[in-house]
Amino acid sequence: AVALQIAALKAKYLTRDEVPEDVVANERRIAEETAKAEGKPEQALPKIVEGRLTGFFKDVVLLEQPSVSDSKKSVKALLDDAGVTITRFVRFEVGQQ
Repeated sequence: AVALQIAALKAKYLTRDEVPEDVVANERRIAEETAKAEGKPEQALPKIVEGRLTGFFKDVVLLEQPSVSDSKKSVKALLDDAGVTITRFVRFEVGQQ
């Protein structure tokens, strides 16, 4: 199930801590610029940006992704329930250089 998860949702990082700071800073900048362009109120920007960053982490961090086998649980919750720990993973894609 974990291999299917990695292949299907294309996680890039195992944990949030593994995401490089420059990547997080860039995503934060994009989220803020997008919210401003959408005309969101200035006082709401911090919460909007944090919400969009949370969504970004759910896309790229394996342990934060919703499980493909049980979408109500995160991958981390399923692994915790099973008593399994993942320390790292590698994902190969056909045609990848």
